[in-house]
Amino acid sequence: MKIQKMTLCNFKNYKGEHSIDLSLNGNHKQNNIVLVGGVNGSGKTTLVECMKLCLFGKRFNGLTNKKYLEYIASSKNKSAEEGGDGRFFVQIELELDDGYPTYPITLKREWHINDGKTTEEKFEILRDGNPLEIIPKEHWDDYIPSLIPPYVSDYFFFDGERVKELASGDRAEEILKESIRDLIGLKHYETLSNDLDALTTKIKRRNISFSTINNQIKDKEAEELQIKKELKEIKREIKKKSRRVEELIECRSTVEANLRRKAGAFAEERKKNETAISKLKIEIDELNEKIKQICGDYLPFIIASKTCKSLLDQLEGERRAKELAASSQILKDNHHDFISRVYSSEKLTSNFNEAQLEVIGSEIDVILSKILGTIDINLENTSIHDLSPGESSKIEDFIKKANNNIQSVFNDHLKRREDILIKLNVCRLELKKIPNEEFIKEYIDKIASINTEIEILKNEIESSEDKTILLEDNEIKTGKEIRKLEEKILCIEEDRRKVGICTNVKKSIQEFINITISSKIGDLEQMITQMYHTLANKDDMVEQIKIDPKTFSTELFGFDGNIVDKDRMSVGEKEIYALSVLWGLAKISNRKIPMIIDSPLAKLDNDHVDKIIKNFFPTAADQVIILSHDREIDQVLYNKLKPYVNRSYRLSVNEMDKVKNGYFFDTGEVDAN
Repeated sequence: MKIQKMTLCNFKNYKGEHSIDLSLNGNHKQNNIVLVGGVNGSGKTTLVECMKLCLFGKRFNGLTNKKYLEYIASSKNKSAEEGGDGRFFVQIELELDDGYPTYPITLKREWHINDGKTTEEKFEILRDGNPLEIIPKEHWDDYIPSLIPPYVSDYFFFDGERVKELASGDRAEEILKESIRDLIGLKHYETLSNDLDALTTKIKRRNISFSTINNQIKDKEAEELQIKKELKEIKREIKKKSRRVEELIECRSTVEANLRRKAGAFAEERKKNETAISKLKIEIDELNEKIKQICGDYLPFIIASKTCKSLLDQLEGERRAKELAASSQILKDNHHDFISRVYSSEKLTSNFNEAQLEVIGSEIDVILSKILGTIDINLENTSIHDLSPGESSKIEDFIKKANNNIQSVFNDHLKRREDILIKLNVCRLELKKIPNEEFIKEYIDKIASINTEIEILKNEIESSEDKTILLEDNEIKTGKEIRKLEEKILCIEEDRRKVGICTNVKKSIQEFINITISSKIGDLEQMITQMYHTLANKDDMVEQIKIDPKTFSTELFGFDGNIVDKDRMSVGEKEIYALSVLWGLAKISNRKIPMIIDSPLAKLDNDHVDKIIKNFFPTAADQVIILSHDREIDQVLYNKLKPYVNRSYRLSVNEMDKVKNGYFFDTGEVDAN
């Protein structure tokens, strides 16, 4: 397996989306190293953290689900979150070589954060851009650990602290023991052996003596009999109380019927009178409103009735005067024409002479002049309001309507109101004659008493029924326990045979573990010694490294045959020893996994660095990713390491522009050829 590419988006101090190409170009057997440099705080360790996180999810650090979600939420880049960038994921592209031909897959874990809490994790495995189909989606989280178990990854993704623990830590022997068992696959066999122990213990505990089982059966049978007696008594009480409840319900029905008979008639009469009173009040209110309306509209004119009559007479006179004025104007307009027609009329000229016609014309002129004079005098005396005929007609109609309403409608309303008041008084008197509700209090109290007793009895019945259910469950449980005890008598011989089988299997497992450990420890001793010889200087080289197969303690033997005291070894020698152990553990795992080393040279002296660079890094794995500080791999060491470097990068402390090509002392990506 090889890591092709890694992408981080808004993870810790990586703001935005950042990708690192980790693929190997050319003949990577000669240059298999990807070098990533960065000062403290630039995010080197974050790369290893994201690698494990993307591979294993919540399994990578052993946190509980709650702690894991809190850890994810705290890892979201704060600047991106404040800026509204909701993206948050890590992604790696792998090339798997567990089959032929090799094929690429992409792993992506994406999270959604809401109010500072992780609300969702989405995990995808893609092949050629499509979801991986050979493994069901619900088993994706188990697929990757089957390729790279989390405990195995600790020996391929490690830092200086891991090296320190293996070299001289208080748990060095315990860690080595756990490591060997993990890497050669004995953990599952030990789990099986422990499960067999637990099964054997369980079988033995249940195989007690016949007499004890018989006594237990008798005790359970007596318990079952007591439960049945209690059940019988409780059911009898429930039946008795249920009958009493039925009697009380019947009694309550009788009391309610009597109450309805006595109170029904009164209630009906009361309701009838109350309804009638309500309707009469509404009718009175309506009449009062109409009377108020009439008074408001017409009463002032009725009070001034004489004035209104004078007004009508005046308006009538003015109307007639205006009609005369219209006639006068007609006469005035046709006066001279009329006189002229007298003189020119053929009938008159044929019957009268000219003098006679003159007399007739003069007389007609005098008569018309008098009439017109009289009309003008009348107009001067009668014109006061000068209203149009329409306006005058409206006033006359209103005064006449007011007189009619007062004389007819208003009087009718007053008479109707008096009749309703008489009826209202009659209904009120009838209502007072009806008895009040005091007479039903005795019935109400009796019904309430019956209801209380019924409620108490029902609660007691419900409680007894709950107890019945519990006792019935206990009866069933006790019966099952009796049957199990009876089955135990039959199973004792079968269990003895099972214990024998478990013991033999456990013995075989332990023999297999011992043989496997002895075989693998020999290989591991050889690999560790070989690497130590390769890395160490001649003057501090030990001849052989031995591992005790029982205690897993390691001893270093010098060329003089004496044991080398590890406490007296220099820091560099301890580091060389620890690296040799890690290299050996990785090799015996028989897994082709990239090795990621964080701060690999932090504890080494200059005497050992050259050999680490030339002999350890190029052979540690098919792909080696080194995370280093510029003070750890300086200009001189970089020039020595450069022939083995396939790609190189440097990390910036800037959150936005994190990944740059080339190491600190190189302006561009190292030539892969």
